[in-house]
Amino acid sequence: MKIKGISKAVLLLALLTSTSFAAGKNVNVEFRKGHSSAQYSGEIKGYDYDTYTFYAKKGQKVHVSISNEGADTYLFGPGIDDSVDLSRYSPELDSHGQYSLPASGKYELRVLQTRNDDLCGGLIDFSTPLTIHTKITIITT
Repeated sequence: MKIKGISKAVLLLALLTSTSFAAGKNVNVEFRKGHSSAQYSGEIKGYDYDTYTFYAKKGQKVHVSISNEGADTYLFGPGIDDSVDLSRYSPELDSHGQYSLPASGKYELRVLQTRNDDLCGGLIDFSTPLTIHTKITIITT
């Protein structure tokens, strides 16, 4: 009986504290009228991650450029089974470093530090320009 009570207390404590480890910044991305990009800066420590949410349409392209190579970027949203790695060398990106969105809806971009940086007690400073590209047409004569 005593062990059951202790187990419940430990489980409750673990649940309450685990959410604080991943408590980063939540940003609703807003693009200024006539613009297709927005830039944000932040700092990530430990297991924290920053979340950027935005709405986009199927076929639009997302390009994330991040100033710190120790940060990883993952995209979640409609039409994506688990997540998509948007880091610089991801095989999910086209030759221009862009990812074509599979569906219209609300997307969530997470910026986090690599496990190696976290284990070394790293602190990530970054500046994240998030760009959604619409269709680009090249006209030749």
